[in-house]
Amino acid sequence: MAGSSMDGLDLTYVSFTNTDDKWKYQLEKCEVVPYPASLYDRLKNALHHSIEDQEKLDLDFGHWIASSINQFKIGLDQHDLLSVHGHTVIHKPADNISWQLGDGATIARETGIATITEFRTLDVQNGGQGAPLVPYGDFKLFGEFDACLNLGGIANISVKENKTAWDICPCNQVLNFFSEKLGTSYDENGDFAKSGTLDEAFYTQISKLDFFDLPPPKSLPNNFIDSSLLGEVNPIDGLHTYCRIISEQIKRSLEGVKESNLLITGGGAFNGYLVKQIRSKLEGWKVHVPDAKIIAFKESLIFAFLGLKRLRNEINTLSSVTGARKDTSSGVIHLP
Repeated sequence: MAGSSMDGLDLTYVSFTNTDDKWKYQLEKCEVVPYPASLYDRLKNALHHSIEDQEKLDLDFGHWIASSINQFKIGLDQHDLLSVHGHTVIHKPADNISWQLGDGATIARETGIATITEFRTLDVQNGGQGAPLVPYGDFKLFGEFDACLNLGGIANISVKENKTAWDICPCNQVLNFFSEKLGTSYDENGDFAKSGTLDEAFYTQISKLDFFDLPPPKSLPNNFIDSSLLGEVNPIDGLHTYCRIISEQIKRSLEGVKESNLLITGGGAFNGYLVKQIRSKLEGWKVHVPDAKIIAFKESLIFAFLGLKRLRNEINTLSSVTGARKDTSSGVIHLP
């Protein structure tokens, strides 16, 4: 999983078992591989590069992913399948485009393992948002929870009752932007945010963005909130204010959903201040934060599952989530 938080490549070695269509998983090994500085800069600015540079980065990123996997699998049994969600450079479902960098053919060839990529393309071609995709895994692997909230680069929610899901708002993308202004890659435990004060102008400017008024299904591209809206804000106050915005948008997004069991995962679940704000807004909900491994690697675990379902030619993308014309078995298979 190469998520929009850009905190590295999440590698998860997982085995699955299926009994009477009840799936269980076992996490065998997990690791985060940080991006080299030069690759990080290229990925971060990929949207602004020429098509030729983007295509070159697609190949280079695929080569680096393959190299990372080859080092990761040392000492493990042979993998049956690689399931790779690359770095999203363009996500415009209205224009039938969703492109994740990380060339699958390169990965398959250099690892010698069948590889599945491009999980969003078929759904977009069928009129869907191509996102979020994690809900299918939420419903199948974490069905004991009534709703699953992911605090990644983008915050999104899956609701089991009616098999729906949607993007809520940018999350760590914005929090990490402010943290980098303070000389750190993230706000550990939300300590900076806790010490800040509300920036009324920033709060008003962000809260009135049209996306928040749209009904689901809906999804967000990377860099939805332009850095020009963030650059003049005091970083500590920006962190404090944006944590409030996230928690309020989560509450607003869940209006009308029956109060029940909520699982919180994703990097933002390590932000104690943010989680406290969310808990305070969701009175009546039973909020569960799992162990660190599930928090950090749930998305990569689920994309492994989506790849397995694609290999079996079984449904892994739900039209009730994405708004597509039909459910699909999505993903492109690359043989070594």
